[in-house]
Amino acid sequence: GTVKFSVGVMGDIVRAGWVTKESRHWGRWRLRWLELVYEEGTSVPNLCSYKAARMQWPEEPPRPTERLPLVGATCFPCPDDGTMAAGRPHAFALNLRGRDFVFATETADEAVEWVRSLSLAIAELALRLGGVEPSSMLAGGVPSPYEPFNAAATAAAA
Repeated sequence: GTVKFSVGVMGDIVRAGWVTKESRHWGRWRLRWLELVYEEGTSVPNLCSYKAARMQWPEEPPRPTERLPLVGATCFPCPDDGTMAAGRPHAFALNLRGRDFVFATETADEAVEWVRSLSLAIAELALRLGGVEPSSMLAGGVPSPYEPFNAAATAAAA
């Protein structure tokens, strides 16, 4: 489907569903409708959260409670040791500009699918923006978007 942001940006929805999200200011957990959307024109993936599901929206879409362009982001499952997500099960995090945005789903499978979808979107964006060096691959085969690919340096090192 296509989504129209309140700022007039159109895009394709890749993944959507309910999650709980840790709020930025108070650390409270809130239910949010989450959408992974590729902006039309730039094809930059954005993670947008809303207070209501798409089927509950009026004709004009509401402004997202959060809109995170995934340039330079990383996504990972939260450890089970309670250091993140206040010990919530099925949690994952998106690190963007040095900040962790933490989400939790109802099932482990949902969390795995969100991490997979977000990591794929981040990796594809990194490759479009200049690639990554093979040495910058993270656990699970997801490239880090912070280093541009340098074929000459890679060939010289071999």
